[in-house]
Amino acid sequence: MIRRIFVPALCALAVSPGVVSAQSGLNVRTAVLYESYTFDAGLLFNKVTEMTVPIAISFGLGRFGNLAISTGYAKAEITSTDPTQISDQQISGVLDTEARLSFDLIPGRLVGIVSGAVPTGTKTVAFEELSVLGAISSDLIGFSAANLGTGGNVGAGFAGAVPVGRMALGFGATFRKPLTYEPVLGRTTELRPGAEIRLRGGLEGAIATRTYIRLAAIYARREKDVVSDSTRNGVGNRIIGYVSLNQGLGSASVTVYGFDVFRGNPQLESTAAGAAILPRGNLLAAGFRFDFPLGRTTTVEPNVEYRVSDAAPDASTTSLERLGESLRYGVDLRIRATRRWAIVLQGGGISGYVTQSAARINFRGFRGALHLEFTP
Repeated sequence: MIRRIFVPALCALAVSPGVVSAQSGLNVRTAVLYESYTFDAGLLFNKVTEMTVPIAISFGLGRFGNLAISTGYAKAEITSTDPTQISDQQISGVLDTEARLSFDLIPGRLVGIVSGAVPTGTKTVAFEELSVLGAISSDLIGFSAANLGTGGNVGAGFAGAVPVGRMALGFGATFRKPLTYEPVLGRTTELRPGAEIRLRGGLEGAIATRTYIRLAAIYARREKDVVSDSTRNGVGNRIIGYVSLNQGLGSASVTVYGFDVFRGNPQLESTAAGAAILPRGNLLAAGFRFDFPLGRTTTVEPNVEYRVSDAAPDASTTSLERLGESLRYGVDLRIRATRRWAIVLQGGGISGYVTQSAARINFRGFRGALHLEFTP
């Protein structure tokens, strides 16, 4: 029972399915996502587009554990509003290749995790291309690929679960050590992001007939970054909370969820420029999804998500000011085409605003996607 219950909670804690119980067989997932957003006057660009093709392969290793490998391709573009300051820019290429091996320490209750990333992505860019990376890093929009490459990393950790009455209590910890790289082409400046430790906890289970709740929390702390042998301010402490409530309604179900990402200290963002100070901040989101079947192999899922972002005006101020808001809406169509193939079609839009120099700048856009999953 503990295996079946806790897998989704581990997903909410950013630990992939299959961590608590070993999977068998092969699973391949890929997709093509395209998104485009336009902005009113007030920025140095008025349009941002991105296409991503993620690829994920999972190998079941029987009773030993599971090996997951992921990579992909991304292409991002911005359209300039002032060619005298920046020109139209484009970055494309393979993403970093990440691998994670999970193995049983206590079968069904505790697993160990070893992870790493090979820097196959776009880790070094020309200085004029930094504007593209800044545009796709917006947490209000939530781009499919917000980071196109790093110097790689190595990591380790564990995750487990124990029964608590009718519910399951999950816990875990991971450590990640990023590697040094030169982010800007033609410059000798090296960036070594600080090592990060994350502590995770979660609780999930049924609280009534056909009513299911999931709670999760993450505490993350990272060491100070080093830029060309000079130690800079670190990310500091971050606290992430997640809650979801699922209610069955006949053959359909409704899920309501929310999450909050709070950055308690000024942070040094590891960008391609080497160092970008971000002050104290908070990202809050809430949404819902309505799932209902259309026949035996098709499910329709309308969904809505609202986000609001706040931050201090500078690193010395603790009070937060509004950075922007967004409302994303769409419909997913899930089809079990054959016993081995599943297809998901996604379509939707977004609208909202960001603030720049105290001015409100509206934006709007859309995202479309085709996901494929193969299980032989």
